[in-house]
Amino acid sequence: MIEQLWSSLIAFSQQFVVPDWGGLVLLIPVGLAAIVFLYITWTILRFASAGPKRRGRGRRPPVTPAGIHMPGPSFAPLLAAVGAFFMVFGMVAGGLWLLVGGVILAITLLYWGREEMRNYDRVPAGGGAVVGALPVPSGTPPEGVHIPPPSFRPLLAAIGATLLVGGLIVGGWALVLGLVAMVLVLLGWLRDARREYAAVEEADRTGHLDLGGAPSWPKAVFAALAIIVVLALLVTARIVPDTGSGTATASGAPAASGGPVASGAAGGGGTAASAAPSAKPAADVVITAKGIAWAETAVAIPAGKPFKLAFDNQDPGTPHDVVIKDAGGAEIFKTPLLTGVAVSVYDVPAIPAGQYTFACTVHPNMQGTVTAQ
Repeated sequence: MIEQLWSSLIAFSQQFVVPDWGGLVLLIPVGLAAIVFLYITWTILRFASAGPKRRGRGRRPPVTPAGIHMPGPSFAPLLAAVGAFFMVFGMVAGGLWLLVGGVILAITLLYWGREEMRNYDRVPAGGGAVVGALPVPSGTPPEGVHIPPPSFRPLLAAIGATLLVGGLIVGGWALVLGLVAMVLVLLGWLRDARREYAAVEEADRTGHLDLGGAPSWPKAVFAALAIIVVLALLVTARIVPDTGSGTATASGAPAASGGPVASGAAGGGGTAASAAPSAKPAADVVITAKGIAWAETAVAIPAGKPFKLAFDNQDPGTPHDVVIKDAGGAEIFKTPLLTGVAVSVYDVPAIPAGQYTFACTVHPNMQGTVTAQ
């Protein structure tokens, strides 16, 4: 049921997502730039409308107490964000843009570092108390001041997010286990935040907040995440059978998904593909998906005449497809999504002699080369 829901979601999203993942990734910096532009515009409008609404004497400028250094306004965070944007754009576009992005990011970070060094030079020297400074706490915060205690939750949330992203890539039960890990971590974080809020309310009544010392290691959560990782690895390696990946036939072999129809591109229309059992059928060319990678990274096809392509998806509960593109990135042939374990045979129209590439639109890291000869 899980893989059927995932396959349906992928098939539905293909109506709105550009099949060329390379072009889609190039649009990410444009979208980020639009979000940044809207945020800056919104911030400017807020500042323009801020301030007192009544007439009278102007606001008095704030005066920093003696002995306390307050850093002034700075453009460094904005410049660093611009540098980070160009760096990410360079990583996506590649080539000279990567060098340009690295240089811009380095310049903005150096500017920020120099500005902070100047701020540090203005801090009053000496280890003693200065006039107007806050009292130095001795082991606990001053009355009325709340300092959040140290927490392992950000680290656990990063681990949970990693497992969730890995599940999105692998699919099947790995996705479910990644989601369980993320929910487990977030529920623990929510519980800690609730306890901290209750402690702050208590401090409002008593005037003191007991942080309770250093936090203990979350051994139970670490053990649960380790079990989830082991289960995901066993399911992905097919050591533990993925019961949701398909319906078993009488002989014990997974049943093939039936009825896929090849979609044609500018190079010619595809014809209906014949569903096949998990054993590889007779075909001119065989392409195999296994372990979220192509078993054959380079294949040869007959040039100038139609041929039969057998697509063998050996990843349980994971959808894949095969897209053949020319040197310019235009699609020549594309199969429908096929959820493993299953094999289908497709009639591919004639392709001129030359070098081509093939990939999976669901997993862009799956790349290979095709030689028509």
